Amino acid sequence: MAVSATEQVFQFGGFTLDLGKGTLGRAGQPAFLRPKAYALLTHLARHIGRVVPKSELMDAVWPGVFVTEDSLTQSIREIRKVLGEETIRTVSKRGYMLIPEIEPVPELGAQPIVAVLRFRNDGADPADEAIVDGIAEDIINGLARFGTLTVLARNSSFSFASYSPGEWPVVRSCIGADYVVEGSVRRQADSIVCAVNLVDAASASQLWGDRYQADYAGLSAIQQEIVEKIVGRLVVRVNNAGLQRASRQPVASLAAHELVLRGVALLRDPAQSELKQAAAFFEAAIVRDPAYGLAYTYLALSHVLNSEFGPSSDAVLTKARDLADRGIALSPDQATAHRIQSLVRLNMRDHEAAEHHLRIALELNPGDADCIEQMGHLLTMRGRPLDALAWLARAIRINPLHPHWYQYDRALALYKLGEYRTAAEVLELATRPTPWIRTRLAACYAQFGDMQAARRQAALINADGSDFSPLDYARTGIPFENASDAEHLANGVSLALGDRSES
Repeated sequence: MAVSATEQVFQFGGFTLDLGKGTLGRAGQPAFLRPKAYALLTHLARHIGRVVPKSELMDAVWPGVFVTEDSLTQSIREIRKVLGEETIRTVSKRGYMLIPEIEPVPELGAQPIVAVLRFRNDGADPADEAIVDGIAEDIINGLARFGTLTVLARNSSFSFASYSPGEWPVVRSCIGADYVVEGSVRRQADSIVCAVNLVDAASASQLWGDRYQADYAGLSAIQQEIVEKIVGRLVVRVNNAGLQRASRQPVASLAAHELVLRGVALLRDPAQSELKQAAAFFEAAIVRDPAYGLAYTYLALSHVLNSEFGPSSDAVLTKARDLADRGIALSPDQATAHRIQSLVRLNMRDHEAAEHHLRIALELNPGDADCIEQMGHLLTMRGRPLDALAWLARAIRINPLHPHWYQYDRALALYKLGEYRTAAEVLELATRPTPWIRTRLAACYAQFGDMQAARRQAALINADGSDFSPLDYARTGIPFENASDAEHLANGVSLALGDRSES
């Protein structure tokens, strides 16, 4: 989609609509529409990429005049005749959408695909697993900052363990990795011993390997060196500025870092049943190291997640925003800090700020699958489901063994486009028996006419004895920017509930 700074010139499907001049054309050749069709196209262009309800279009083009949907249908037909059948999409039972020129999303192309496997804990204490995983994940984040590599996300690459050469062909076939980074970590009092190898997954041959030892203050330096060595062997030239950005500010306290890693592990638990314990870890980390930015960042996230995908109170969100601001102030080069601030701002319905922070996060780490996925979700919230699906597809390619919420967000984008059956299939693949997921599934089934399945899901919404209002959730529980998107979901929920009164 291309729109001028004055928001008066729109480009789509090779056509240019200049509202200031009142012209429509392609390649210098004018195209003509009758006044009502032109007015309809103008309204669709002002909301390009968003599904515009029929009632809104009729109010905009025929204000104060009673007309039937036939008038709208005729104008749509005229626009399609001039612009092409594929220019305007009909969304079943909803309205119409002027198809935008999809925002380009970076493709994998011929870039080498790297999987950093879960490192082996060679120490005697199982409690060191959090530190071991944290070192491997820092290497993932460092590598992901380079546009010359595609680095598979933690969820996918950590499904395989280091020092299992027999699994390397499986890694290649299962998640598409060309190269494998594997290693081990041993913690000795205040020092870390780390061994790392880079392996060609196809031939199972080692391309590079080294062993490092440092006290904790030197850990960031050896991580940066590992990243540089790997990048240097997989690409022709290394951007030194990029390498400098790949390093992160050293953490003053090993204990603080370990507390954050333990908290993050609880946040990643699909059940998310120990969010209070996770918050306690982050708070303890701040006590140990008050200048540790990511501790504030993840504490902010724990507050937002406590709502279980429902609306959080203004007080909770304000506190989360302030914590996230503190995290950014202390760690401005951390993509995670901006990504989580984006999520907080989205829940506050500050959509512009949410997109601003998320684009900063993607600038800092363009290969981070969670940032890419979150952009897809944000664009759905902003009424741009087609753009959203392109971002979500990219995230899933980088993270083929992705967490469940990737599919929840993809299903919502599909629902917005009227692809109800596909949305239901996606939700069924990723479902957990929670009231809000049952609510979304019920709406999907109802919209494509499977009322038996819709009623079955609706009946299960409060089967666990919870006091969950599906219609309230549909109307206020999801941070849509446009009220019509919330009503679209509420309409599906109402159809599923039938004549039953809302609980």
